[in-house]
Amino acid sequence: MVMHLRVLRCFVEVVRAGGFSAAAQAVCATQSTVSKAVRGLEEDCGAILLQRTPAGVTLTAAGEVAYRRALAMLAEKEALDAEMDDLRNVRRGTLRFGVPPVGSTLLFARQFAEYRRRYPGVRIELREKGCYALEEDVLRGELEMALALLPVSDQFEVSPLCDEPLMALLPQGHPMQGCATLRLRDLDGSAFIQFEQGFALNARIRERCLKQGVCLDETLCSGQIPFIISLVSAGLGVALVPRLMLTEPMPHGIHQALLNDDELRWRAVLAWRKGHSLSPAAAAWLELMHEMPPRIPGGGDHRQTAADAPGVPGDGPAETARGEAGDEKAPPVRAGRQCTAGRTRGRKR
Repeated sequence: MVMHLRVLRCFVEVVRAGGFSAAAQAVCATQSTVSKAVRGLEEDCGAILLQRTPAGVTLTAAGEVAYRRALAMLAEKEALDAEMDDLRNVRRGTLRFGVPPVGSTLLFARQFAEYRRRYPGVRIELREKGCYALEEDVLRGELEMALALLPVSDQFEVSPLCDEPLMALLPQGHPMQGCATLRLRDLDGSAFIQFEQGFALNARIRERCLKQGVCLDETLCSGQIPFIISLVSAGLGVALVPRLMLTEPMPHGIHQALLNDDELRWRAVLAWRKGHSLSPAAAAWLELMHEMPPRIPGGGDHRQTAADAPGVPGDGPAETARGEAGDEKAPPVRAGRQCTAGRTRGRKR
């Protein structure tokens, strides 16, 4: 292909210059090389393209056709080179990225705004689904990158994004409503509001319950955090929600407790197919996410640092546990207090 384009370039320059000598200077080649290239082109076309005279060269009828086509092909090559350069320098292209329906505002809103500012010529195509569905889209090549929850299969390359604990949302009257922290077994037998199908967190919770012999009575599923919170407030059951998704004060009657379970956390990563070379647009997005990691809310009213909460290992001062937002009657949790009384036992799976 490259050789053919060089032949066409020699032919076009001969026509433009009106002779082989001047054309040779234009393409930085010898006159014999240019002459050989044109003869080869004439052999490929099966026709004489140039009339050679002492005064120079002129196009034949076949040469007119070949010259017009050669100009078009060379113009396409120039356009191709320009587009490739734009892609390499992220001046154009498409970022195909998958995000879950919940949590994206905190994780990606600032970053998308900055990405658009830096690369205004890149088109952003977002797809909202549960993490499992997004992983399938990435493997099919419909998306180049997506948010996923650990663990993922070895078909993916990943870049860590955030690691957040889960918060238990408890309705009024739940036996554990006075606790700032609890373990999964403290919810055994509770009515449970789950995320809708396709959310990877569902499987993580079920696997952990099975491992610990905990039974949660799944009553309803939803993909909307505000609706889940409303269902808890109405007394339908408990819910386990990643802490970063609870950005608004809780309605009266909902009690929050940090789930003390290091194996059941919301560990989010950016995932793409293993062995797949990221496009310049996706590579720029990954670099931006490293430069601008998500700002996870911390501190503020009704919060207790994880370092102060009893029995919560390894969260550190940067991560905080929410207190009893909206419940003035809930007793304070004192250092060293273990909240295990009043557990509800249920059937085992």
